[in-house]
Order: sequence, then C-alpha cells, then structure tokens
Amino acid sequence: MPPSSYLKNHLKSQLKRSRKGLGKNGLVAAGHPATAEAGAYILRDGGNAVDATIAAVCTSFIAEPVLTSAGGGGFMLVHNKASGACLYDGFPRMPTKKTDTLLYPDFKAIPIDFGDTMQTFHIGQASVGSPSLLAMLFQAHKKHGRLPLQTVMQPAIDAARSGIRLNELQASFISLLKPILTAQMPCRQLYTQRDEMLKDGDSFTNPDLANTLEMLTLEGIREMYEGDLARTITASVQPGGVLSMQDLTSQQVHIRKPLSYDLFGGTLLTNTPPSSGGCLITFAAKLLEQLLTQYPQRPYPVLLAEALRETSHSRGHDFDHQVHQKDMAKHFLAEPRIQHSLQAIRNRLDGNLSDAQTESENRHGSTTHISVVDADGMAVSTTTSNGEGSGIVVPGTGIHLNNMLGEEDINPMGFHQLPAGETLSSMMAPTILIKNGRPVLTLGSGGSNRLRGAILQVLSRHILLGEPIEQAVYAPRLHNEGNVLDVEPGESGKGLNHETRDQLLELGWDIRDWEKQSVYFGGVHAINMDEKGNLHGAGDPRRGGSIAWA
Repeated sequence: MPPSSYLKNHLKSQLKRSRKGLGKNGLVAAGHPATAEAGAYILRDGGNAVDATIAAVCTSFIAEPVLTSAGGGGFMLVHNKASGACLYDGFPRMPTKKTDTLLYPDFKAIPIDFGDTMQTFHIGQASVGSPSLLAMLFQAHKKHGRLPLQTVMQPAIDAARSGIRLNELQASFISLLKPILTAQMPCRQLYTQRDEMLKDGDSFTNPDLANTLEMLTLEGIREMYEGDLARTITASVQPGGVLSMQDLTSQQVHIRKPLSYDLFGGTLLTNTPPSSGGCLITFAAKLLEQLLTQYPQRPYPVLLAEALRETSHSRGHDFDHQVHQKDMAKHFLAEPRIQHSLQAIRNRLDGNLSDAQTESENRHGSTTHISVVDADGMAVSTTTSNGEGSGIVVPGTGIHLNNMLGEEDINPMGFHQLPAGETLSSMMAPTILIKNGRPVLTLGSGGSNRLRGAILQVLSRHILLGEPIEQAVYAPRLHNEGNVLDVEPGESGKGLNHETRDQLLELGWDIRDWEKQSVYFGGVHAINMDEKGNLHGAGDPRRGGSIAWA
C-alpha cells in the first residue's frame, strides 16, 4: 500500500534542510523518519510541542510497531518557560488481582535468540499491565494542546490505514520477536503477510487501530478505560490474566514534579522515582562531573567507565529495594553518598580494586524516544514502550497489549510482587537540561538498562566536552555489566586507544570489543538549543533515528 499523503515526501523534506542546518521554527528528533515527520507536520500546521509529540507517538505505533503500542506505557516531560516543568507518568501499574487467585495463570516463558546469547521474556495474559499510554497523551493534550485533537491524531490515523514501509531495522525487530508475535492468531495476522513475517520493504498497516484512534478522538478517552472498549480489553486477558475493569477505571496517569538537580552548569530535569533511570543518570552524572575536574589527566572513557561501574554498584546495593519509598531520590542523591562513591572510585584509581554488581539485562530494549522543541521554546521529551508485547492483540481494535508484568528488568523484586496500583519501576528517563530558562538539551533513549548510560554519554560529551550534538550522539559508547566493559568502535572502526585500554585493564575491566555500533547501546534522539535560540538535532542511527524541521 502507498504511504499516506502527508508522509510521501518526508525524505524530500529532510533533504531541504541540512542535518546541520539551523532553525527556530521547531524540530523533532525521533526513531523513524515517518515518526519525526508526523510531529513536524503538526508544528507546521500551528501546533505546539505537545501536539507534535502526540502526533509523533501515535505514528510510531505504525512506523516502529514492536517498540511501542497503543497498549503500552510511557513518560512525557514537558518544559514551558511560562509554566515550568511537569512529568506525565503513563506507565503500567500493578493490577489488583493476584496470580495466586488464578486457576491457570497464562504466563509463558519465551526464549529469544540474540545470536550471541539466549534471553527469556514472559508473555501471555498474566504479563499485561495497565495500558496507560493513550490516557497520558489525551491528558497532556487537554492541559497543553493547541490544535483540536482530531487534527493532531490525523497523521497517525492516515498512517495506520495507508501503511508505512518497514525499514531494515524495524523488520529485524519483527524477525527477532517472531516467537512472541506469532503466539496468537490476531497478533500473527498483524505481523505476517501470506503466513510469512513482514520483512524490509513490506508495508505495515493497522486499519483496526486507525478506527480505534478515530473513535477515541470523537467519543473521548474514557471509552478505553470505562466503556465497551475497556470491557473488550479486559475480556482479552481472561481467564489467565490479572488486569480487570477495576484497574482500568482507576487513575491511569500521575502528574509528578520531575526530578530536578543542579548539574553541568544548569538544571537537569528527568524522570523521578518510582522510576529508576533518572535517579541513576543523575547519580552517575554527578560522579563524572567531579571526576573530570579532579582527574584531568585521565582519559574520558576511563572516568566514564568508573562512574558507570559505581552507579551499578549503588543500584545493586539497595536502590531497587527503596525506589518506591518516599523521598527516595533525596536520600540516594545526598552529598555524603555521592562523596562515598567518589572515594570508592578514587580507591580504584589508586590501585585498590573492587567488584561491581551485575544488573538484570534486557538485550532488546523495546523502547523508543521522541524529542520536540517548538518555536516558542516549549520542550517535550517522551519515551514510550510496549515491552516485547504480550502477544495479545485485542480483537477488532489493533491494540497490542504490553507485557510489562513479564519484564525481568522492571520487576527486580520478582514478578507480580508489587502492591496493587503501584507503578512499575521503569528505566525510561526523558530528560531536559535547562540553562537561563532555555531547554539547551532535550533528549532521551531506548535501550533498557543501557539507556541511562547512553543519555549520560550524550549529555556529558555535548555539555562537558563541548562536542556538537551530532558528534555527541554518533560517538562510540561504553556499557558495563559488572566488570565487563562493552566498547563500541568509532568511525575508523577502531575502539579505545592503547593508553586508555591499558588504564582500563589496570583497573580490572574485562574489555569486550564490538565490531560495529549497535542498537544494543541505545538510541538517543536529541535537540540542542544554542545561545541564539537556533535548534540543532540528531537522531541516533543505532535505532533508525531521524530529525524533521517545522
């Protein structure tokens, strides 16, 4: 099927402005050209950054179909100079019903072959948490939106009906998750064509979702959480699931004050507990900022690796047990704890080695991010996810429900263990750095527990090392798992220089070199506003990133 009319020329639109060009009329950075162009289209039509974000997110359901979904969850960080900042938490919550009340819980372990390793995900009816993402988008529009909702949603509705051709990256995700996407017939039908998995160049369409989105814009979002659609959703996860009408009719979205921390010469705004990513990024950034000052002779990758290792150690020590406690961020980021961790790093740099914690890992990291800044300087950073998907597509709706209750990395205390109504602890961390009232850097990433390191590296390279935003996004990254340090190569195909490598080996690192840059290391889509108000952006090529100008 041909792409919808407004998407036909998105590549031409991209070429009209250089990736290094300047502009003040608005910019979108996202994980797919069609996602970015949908947001830019709404900006050109007079919408603001929130309008553009909603259009882009809903279009990503078609452009990036296994990374995000109308049945998933996410976070939206909004900064407006006039009204300040707020964080919309639309992440799944623990249902009221317990699995021990079910005769036969539908909770299947599905091994996924990543080539170099196997990893098990859990799907089925008992893996589904509350699908709060659309409630978040509708609530943000009600508070901040400028254009009518029907106008804002039209690009996504058009895309769902007409289709978007899969690129190589998105097709590879579909192939990778074949055991999940073919587990039930409605899901199989969505991701196959003539009984074969959709591949690069095929058109992904979801006309049922187009009808659902159109219906919600006319009848209102309450239909999804209180009406017939809500009853259809809950019926699809019975009898082996725990999501009920009681969960859908309860509060879906929490508006929180974002975590705010003085850092890098400005104020860092990011996700707050009970989610973990923002706290851990802030912790590591504070360590790195001081280390770069105290050890100017040490190579940046060495100090970065030590900050990452110490942050992993702190997470493994007590973080996950305390993330739902009141004032957790205040205690975790307290100066005595920062200094204690800095001293541990100093000890290692002086030759006293120590072990580090190994964290649970999600090698896929089914997450995508969108950054938007409009002509008025409103900045929106939004990260969304569907997990790997539960394999359950609600009949007649096109909604693929999440499997957040089956994600090990966001259930560190064990599956189905949180109290009813408690928000699951996500690593997602939409982030904005403010200086003199301006959003100098708006960014976020996909990538499970790697996303916090990806965000930290782009932040520090751009702000502390002074690299242009494109260079900071494209630069090779590091990621630690315990004392193993994964290292990406640079543009030359080479990794660390000899001096840096030797110092890391002396510090006890087991270095694992990658042959090429990989989706494994996250996908940071970022926008910088310079002192003159000009916008610069970069979409991360690791995850198909793209930018689009208003």
